[in-house]
Amino acid sequence: MADDQVAGGPSEPAAAPTPLQKSTPPAAPAAEIAPGPSAPVETTPGAPVDPARLAEGPAQPTFRDRLDHWMKRGIAVLITAIVAVIVYFLLAAFLPRWWAGWIGSMVGGSFGRGIGTGLTIGLLCTLVPLLLIGFAFLSRGRLKNIPALTLCGLGVLVSIPNLLTLGVVLGTNNASHAGQRILDVDAPGFRAASLWGAIFGVLIALFVGWFVWGYRRRGKKVKEYQAHGG
Repeated sequence: MADDQVAGGPSEPAAAPTPLQKSTPPAAPAAEIAPGPSAPVETTPGAPVDPARLAEGPAQPTFRDRLDHWMKRGIAVLITAIVAVIVYFLLAAFLPRWWAGWIGSMVGGSFGRGIGTGLTIGLLCTLVPLLLIGFAFLSRGRLKNIPALTLCGLGVLVSIPNLLTLGVVLGTNNASHAGQRILDVDAPGFRAASLWGAIFGVLIALFVGWFVWGYRRRGKKVKEYQAHGG
């Protein structure tokens, strides 16, 4: 009897879901996204960057951009050339006569003073610029661009007296001819002495350059010898 009640008795009702248990709906399938133009990727500091995006590189300039760039540079060069030509003609009509008059007033017609002044100006205004420019060239690895360019600019400034004398001697305009006559009368011997002074300056600069080159070469050999454990 008890067995019949166990075997054939009514089954116990299933436990009702508690309020805390909620049914979870099935996940919807992921929608397929059609490929389209890629949008620019914004990265934050520390975030990983896609190597494929880096391989693309920056956007290349178009032909119009390159044309505008070269047109601007060409216009700037043209304006600079026009200004340089105008300044040249203005200075060519004034500087030779002024330089010759200044040298003539300083020499005062003395032959010995003309030779001494010419040797001094020719020597210093050739040697110093060559040394400055040579030092800027040899130190281009240690110095930045601005100090090297400054040394070259100083060299050009120091060489201006020789350039003025050269303009008087080799010039073909009226101002140059007037300057030549002034130097012949008021500064005899100045032009030839300036030439010899410039030659001596070049020779001294070459000797200094040879000495510095040999010194630097010996220093490199010593360093190589010490590096090999000599």
